[in-house]
Amino acid sequence: CHHVTGECTCPPGWTGHDCKHPCNSGRWGPRCENACVCNNSDGSCDPVTGSCFCEPGFTGKHCE
Repeated sequence: CHHVTGECTCPPGWTGHDCKHPCNSGRWGPRCENACVCNNSDGSCDPVTGSCFCEPGFTGKHCE
């Protein structure tokens, strides 16, 4: 955490003052600031890498 403000620098996939909150569905990365870009899925992705969780029969970074 920052020595003056006390704000934590969370690892990718986590957010909140104490980094104990996982990214909401559809968000990923540092501070959960990236939106998942997924086709043929429920719109969710890995909260750390942004890789999409594809429906059966689809593959690729964006389930294309």
